[in-house]
Amino acid sequence: MTATYYLGVDGGGTRCRARLETADGKVLGRGLSGPASMRFGFETARESIMAATRQALTEAGLDEDAMAQTYAGIGLAGTGQLGARAALEAWKHPFAAAWFEGDGYLAYLGAFSGGDGGIVVCGTGSIGITYDKTTIRVGGYGFPVSDEGSGAHIGLNAIRYALRTLDGRTSATAFANEILERFQSDPAVVIRWSETASATDYAAFAAIVIKHATSGEPAAINLLRDAAVHIAGLVEAVLARGARRVALVGGLVEFLKPHIPPATAERLTEPVSDAMAGGILLAKTRQAGA
Repeated sequence: MTATYYLGVDGGGTRCRARLETADGKVLGRGLSGPASMRFGFETARESIMAATRQALTEAGLDEDAMAQTYAGIGLAGTGQLGARAALEAWKHPFAAAWFEGDGYLAYLGAFSGGDGGIVVCGTGSIGITYDKTTIRVGGYGFPVSDEGSGAHIGLNAIRYALRTLDGRTSATAFANEILERFQSDPAVVIRWSETASATDYAAFAAIVIKHATSGEPAAINLLRDAAVHIAGLVEAVLARGARRVALVGGLVEFLKPHIPPATAERLTEPVSDAMAGGILLAKTRQAGA
């Protein structure tokens, strides 16, 4: 009897993760690749999905022919972009079947194993999402107009802080200097870079903020606190939209959660699982309903 596999893909603005499982939930392999946001275009997303998938297959000891026996639930950032869903649905992918949703929706499915609740995503971008017959979203309209509290938001504020030290509006620190070194301490270089920089490019500076906050640098800690206040605002808004429980998900959770105001922190629920689990749940549900 031919084996059936299930693949969950979590494609964000910074990385794409994939997990391959058997029908009974045994993890066979995992994969990791670069950004898979549709904001970078379909080809970039497709390449990242396939790279992460191939890694998962290799770890599982399977060749690419196994994709024909694989049902995939794929979550991608930027599916709200004009033409994004049409491009995905037109893709002649190698899977037995594949279903596409926003990465936030898959994180929601994974957080409560498909049950009721809401999430706030803290990653390259940010969004609050819950579900009541239809998806209800709070924020998440894309950087720089939205995505407050995200990695991109933190990176932007870090660069702004560093520029203020450069012209004497605040005291210089090793934290600011590390950021400025990326731009030869030249505002003109910052301006030129910003003209084409993506949310992912800005989010890369969040790692510098986290490093210096961990070592006790007050300015870096303040940037994380500011981001946490925005994330708390998303939590409260999702609760106000009727979610009976809310979980934080995403790569920045462990760094922001300690700074969430206590009144909001005590209302948070730990997620059951991740967006890849949500993708696998999506695939199993849609396959069963096909």
